Amino acid sequence: MIDDFCIRIMVAVTLFFALVCFFLIRTVVSLKQKTLYLNELTQKDELTQAYTRRYFLEILEYHLRLLHRYHNSSAVLMIDVDDFKQINDTHGHLFGDEVLKHIVTECNLKLREGDVLARFGGDEFILLCPLIDREDIFVVIEKIQDALRTYKRIPISISVGICLFSHSLSVEAIVRCADRALYNAKEKGKNRIECVSP
Repeated sequence: MIDDFCIRIMVAVTLFFALVCFFLIRTVVSLKQKTLYLNELTQKDELTQAYTRRYFLEILEYHLRLLHRYHNSSAVLMIDVDDFKQINDTHGHLFGDEVLKHIVTECNLKLREGDVLARFGGDEFILLCPLIDREDIFVVIEKIQDALRTYKRIPISISVGICLFSHSLSVEAIVRCADRALYNAKEKGKNRIECVSP
């Protein structure tokens, strides 16, 4: 009888610990899934699924730390949709959202595996093309421009400012350089590519 009682206690204790382990594992898995989801939220733009500005700047910072190992140049590009406000005003904001998603899709099809595209804000995107020269970057951007000529029969164009650099600068200096090149492209009539070296 005492043996039977001991066996029941051992079974009950074993079941209790099995249940505790089950709930602990379930909680850990749930927390891990939530952490992955939160990481994705901080890394990806909700609308376009391009990377976020913040995550892009972290990647660029990391790239700059590695740049001294290579002798190639790299490029950061600012990409702006020409007359995007007019697209929104004429066809509606939902259509404008579709255009932004379309741009990201087409860019991703034309970019190299190591290139990083992010939404910088509104209708502006920023792109890192590591270890690329001036000639090749122009080829990539011209392919993207060709792919974006129209969307659902609506003409689309982009202006692009390129900052080509071969030595390590600050993230701020590179972004400022690309932004200046984009401003030049807009000033010279839009739907064009301008390149500035820092």
